[in-house]
Amino acid sequence: MGIKRSLLLISIFSIVAISACARPPSDITDTPESPDSTPESPDSTPEAPDDDYSPNAPDEAADGYAPPPEAPTPSATFTILPGGSYPELDQICGATDYPIECLRFISPYLNDSIKIDPLNVLKVGIHVATNMTIEALNLAIKIREDPKTSPNAQSCLRVCSENYDLIPDGNELALRAIEERNWSDLRNQLSGDLTSVNTCIDVYHEGNLASPMRDMDSDLLALYRVLLHIAVDMVKF
Repeated sequence: MGIKRSLLLISIFSIVAISACARPPSDITDTPESPDSTPESPDSTPEAPDDDYSPNAPDEAADGYAPPPEAPTPSATFTILPGGSYPELDQICGATDYPIECLRFISPYLNDSIKIDPLNVLKVGIHVATNMTIEALNLAIKIREDPKTSPNAQSCLRVCSENYDLIPDGNELALRAIEERNWSDLRNQLSGDLTSVNTCIDVYHEGNLASPMRDMDSDLLALYRVLLHIAVDMVKF
C-alpha cells in the first residue's frame, strides 16, 4: 500500500507541473526582454548635419544684405596747392561758371606785384593751364606705356595724349594774340584748347571706361571754360 500511495502522489505532482507549463501566454507574467536598441529620447538633441548650415542662422540675402561695393579707383589729381585770397580775384572768378576752380588754380600764382584785372588774370590762367596740361600729358603717356594698362584704356590715353600735346602751342598763340590785341585769335585758340579736353573726356564715355585721370580732365575742362569766359566776356582791348 505504501508503494501505491507514493506512486499516486508522484503522478499528481507531475500533472500539476505539466498544467502550469501549459498555461496560455496571457497568464504568463514574465517581463519581456529589452530590444537590442533603445529608442531615442524625444528630448535628445539630433546630430548636426555634415555642413555648417544652421537653420537658425539669418539669411543674409533675405535680409537685403549686400556686401559693400568696392571703393572706386582713385583718380590722379594736380599738384597745385591753394593760394591766398584776393578780393578782386573773388569778383572775377565769381562771375564764371566755375568760381571755386578759378580761385583754386589761379590764386597761387598771384602776388602783390600783379595788378589783378581780367586781362592779367587771363594771362596767369593761360600759363597755369599750360603747366597743368603738360602734367596731364606726361601722366597720360606714363599710364599708356604701363604693361598693366588694358588695350582699350591705352587707346583712350593715346587720344588724350594727342589732343593734350596740341594745347601748349595753342596757349602760346593765345598769349601772342593778347599782346597783339587780337580778340578773334584769342577766342579761337582757347576754344580749340577746350575742344581738345572735351575730346579726351568723350573718348572714355564712348568706350564706357573710367579714366584714371578723370579728376585732372575735369579740372582742365573747368579751367579752360573759365579762361574762355574771361576772354569773351571780361577782356576789353
